[in-house]
Amino acid sequence: MDGDGTSHSTNRTRSRAEEVLEQILASKDGRSFIKMSQNTYSEQPILRTGADFARERAMRRQEGREAARNAREQRVERRHQQASVSSSTWGSSAVPESAQSAWPSFSFVMPSFFAEDSAELADSELPPTLQELRHLEKENLRPGELFCRQARLAAKFEDSLPFEGFHPYRYLPTYKDLGNRELRGYFTWRASWRRGTAGDAPATYVTILAFELINGVGATPGSEVLVCLRKLEQRCAEQDARGIGPSVTMDLRRWERDYVICMGLDVQQTVTEADRAFGAGVETLRAMERAELSSRGLLKDQQAEKVPAPTDDEVVVAMGNVSTMDISRSPFVRAHRESFAAVAAAVARRMAVHCNRRRKTGWVDGLVGHRTSWPFTPLAGVPLEHGWEGPERTVRVCPGQTVSFRFGRWTERQAYSTTERSRELARLLRAIDRQMGIDWDFGHPLKEQVLPRYLQKMVAEESQAQHEREEEAERRRFKVDLSKLGSIRSAAAVTREALLVDEEREGYVPGDAAAEPAAMAPTPEPAVAPPAPATVSVSAAAPAPQPAGTDLGLTAQERALLDALLTHKEAPATAGTSLDMLVDSINEKLFDLVGDTVLEFGGAGPTLVEDYEQDLRGYLQP
Repeated sequence: MDGDGTSHSTNRTRSRAEEVLEQILASKDGRSFIKMSQNTYSEQPILRTGADFARERAMRRQEGREAARNAREQRVERRHQQASVSSSTWGSSAVPESAQSAWPSFSFVMPSFFAEDSAELADSELPPTLQELRHLEKENLRPGELFCRQARLAAKFEDSLPFEGFHPYRYLPTYKDLGNRELRGYFTWRASWRRGTAGDAPATYVTILAFELINGVGATPGSEVLVCLRKLEQRCAEQDARGIGPSVTMDLRRWERDYVICMGLDVQQTVTEADRAFGAGVETLRAMERAELSSRGLLKDQQAEKVPAPTDDEVVVAMGNVSTMDISRSPFVRAHRESFAAVAAAVARRMAVHCNRRRKTGWVDGLVGHRTSWPFTPLAGVPLEHGWEGPERTVRVCPGQTVSFRFGRWTERQAYSTTERSRELARLLRAIDRQMGIDWDFGHPLKEQVLPRYLQKMVAEESQAQHEREEEAERRRFKVDLSKLGSIRSAAAVTREALLVDEEREGYVPGDAAAEPAAMAPTPEPAVAPPAPATVSVSAAAPAPQPAGTDLGLTAQERALLDALLTHKEAPATAGTSLDMLVDSINEKLFDLVGDTVLEFGGAGPTLVEDYEQDLRGYLQP
């Protein structure tokens, strides 16, 4: 075909394509397609905020609740229909005409096509009290008001239908979240719990019962409610120890503390000893830091109130409470408590000055974080009818932690931003223990750990200075042997007799102490001029350090576990003793020798701390 024919064919094809495109655009669907493509991205924001996601989640939750309610109502309706059909048998008088033609000669009971829903109870099958409780859910009430009215309505109600199914975990459940059978099971369980015969404590039931108690249902508000909450907490803690979950123990402890604060009870009852020790340790270290910086003129707020400086022993106790190391178990610390306290406190003061001059963060802030404060919501998550307010007050929860209510707002303040004990401070204490053990020539030295050079220099200088002071004091100290005191008195009596004149000897028999007149003045002691001012002390013998190579007191199972870990083999099977208890026993027996835990128990089982592997090989050699 020539060039003209080709061009004519192309023009005809292009014209046909244009006609088809015009027909599409002219149609209604084409116009809507163009409109949709133009507005697809222009009408929607590119970025979505957290409020958008929250609204979507709330809508999905509401749709889920409505779908569940509709499904429950449909199941109830189907069960009613099933019951009406199954109550009668097929017969000529009761069967519809269409069924009579299909089944002309025999009759039977209508089978159930909804057996999977037979376990759920209908609202009409509930006791009258629970029917009224369900009726309240249809009213437009706030969640807290609804729960409190339901709780007061069923405060003394008891049921006798225990729930034998699986309890799904629900976060902060109420009566509204329970099915009818599970709701009857709750009131059956609550009755047995009040009688003290409940065998278990499901998380869902425990949470609802705690909500009732906090709102004053089932117990007198105040100390009685606190006792009941503690009983629930103890049962949940027991289940946690047996591995029965899910656990609501932490929620119960938080609610106990908040309830005590709101009711004005003794808040110390709800704080553990470990939390009190940690808070007191942080406050002591901050007081030490502030006093040291103030004495050197390094504080900017010189007009602030000055805090008295804590003693060396108080500083050491605080360092032990804030760190992961229990310094009281160290053999050297037990033998030289005062010396260790002096060195550790001196290093702590030098570190406070060093961080103030060379860092943007203070020493204590670097260990436990800065002071923090945030809005406090008492009894968060608990459905309450009214908020907890009352007069303005400040409650000291524990050392370093306060909760205050002022100008209609709750505020919580802490002297730290983390409650985790410091491993960095534990390494410092262990380095001091090791260096002093070397300077005092005390037994087997601990394994050296990596520390910054400036910190190693501080430890070495303070340990050496304390050792020199003690040696100088020992040279100037003299001791008195009390066993020779009788001979000294006899010599003094002879000297006195030689100095008496005849008139003074009348009525005095030398050597007969019983014949001395009662009115005679006490025997003067001979004047002994000491070479220099010194103190008289009777020092008890320090406990001898445990040398290397002694019997470690390990059992056969403990020795077998250590041998397996040293040879990088799997832990052998244990009989009669759990593996974690065996690891704790080994760490307990080797702590005095090594000064630290030698075994760690993780997800893969017990493992040997790599730093102490060579030391253990030397100790366990025959």
